[in-house]
Amino acid sequence: MSSIGRNDPCPCGSGKKYKKCCMDASENNIFSGAFYERASKRKDDIIPIETVIDYGQPFTDNTFYQSNDVHAFSSARLIYSCLLNPYVEELANKAVRQLTDRGKEELNRIKNANETETLIEIMKQNPDMINHTPLIEELVKHKEKSVAAILRELKGPQNDSFVELAVRILHRIGINCSDEVLEIIRSGRNRTAYAISTLCILLGFYDNDNSEKLLWDYYHYMKQRYPNDTYSDGPLLGLIEIKERKREKASLN
Repeated sequence: MSSIGRNDPCPCGSGKKYKKCCMDASENNIFSGAFYERASKRKDDIIPIETVIDYGQPFTDNTFYQSNDVHAFSSARLIYSCLLNPYVEELANKAVRQLTDRGKEELNRIKNANETETLIEIMKQNPDMINHTPLIEELVKHKEKSVAAILRELKGPQNDSFVELAVRILHRIGINCSDEVLEIIRSGRNRTAYAISTLCILLGFYDNDNSEKLLWDYYHYMKQRYPNDTYSDGPLLGLIEIKERKREKASLN
């Protein structure tokens, strides 16, 4: 981030100058800005399900992917990278802990938590980013209980941090919960564009015949409704992941 000038556009895609957006977070916290959509939060960020248009059957040929690309910098892209390479973040986390004592009290709460419900409560309280990795590791240990608790919480509105952590934990556990995630997205209960975009990434990793159509519709809808934001990256990355899995299956046959 040091190569970005104070008056340059912020790389998060918010449209603001760097000094007015992510600069302070980048200088004060190595983890800040990595997972939060810094685009301005608007009241019209809520997406009622009835407003999502039917864009027809998915036609995801090579021409589609050549003409529709992921933004150079977006929260969805960073989350996707963490799903594919979780150990890189774990190594970075260990390195940072050698340089700071921040978050130790919260870390002790995470390590001493004996119940899944306690860890979920910490997860809901916007935990320090430096403690995301140990929190994920603890919840992954509980597997089925964690999946059930997280899906239950996602049925109601949650902050961005919770949704991001939820996607990373569910992906790490590996239980196919795509039917539940599809229902959560379709429910439309105070669901923000950011939350839907993030959950769409997860759908791409599961075999579900209904996922591709939903991702197709939300990609075009978000691209049209939020042309200056990066929300469309989530469903597009989900489609890309489906494409890659189809390609791998075809190569095995």
